[in-house]
Amino acid sequence: MDNQAGGVMVMSRRQTQSVYDSKRGIIMGCLGPGEDLIQGLKKVCEKHQVTAGSISCIGSLSTVSIVQLDYDNQHMAYSKPIFWDTPVELLSGNGLVGLDEQGQLDIHFHGVFIDHRKTISGGHFLEGKNIVAITLEFTIIVSEGIQPIRELYKPLGFPLFNFYDESEGN
Repeated sequence: MDNQAGGVMVMSRRQTQSVYDSKRGIIMGCLGPGEDLIQGLKKVCEKHQVTAGSISCIGSLSTVSIVQLDYDNQHMAYSKPIFWDTPVELLSGNGLVGLDEQGQLDIHFHGVFIDHRKTISGGHFLEGKNIVAITLEFTIIVSEGIQPIRELYKPLGFPLFNFYDESEGN
């Protein structure tokens, strides 16, 4: 907080913050400007020692990098990366928190957004290239006893989450 306006402290730049209600298994917070969407959400999960859950969020992004589903000759694949270098409003973002095959935190995230030309698009967001413009407000519902692990699904050639009961020891 930097300035006082009428006795109220005003923040000059919104910072990333999160609060964990461990009794209910809910994290709520926001990512600040300049933070990468997926990397920022991973930092929040690491801060609260969360390796399983679901994410929902809204906000604004200054850049976006996604892939979308391609379908040709009865073959599904992801497109080449598609990049927006103008601000967008994230109308709805949803994802899953889990681990990859090496045991590292992994987030699978999809979203729908609208740009300044009022064009709506969306897809699978790529880590490292989706930068928060003003804010990104999120809720993470933490899963207890279930561990999603993203593993290569050979028939399609890309990783998918499988879900394991932690009481069974993976």
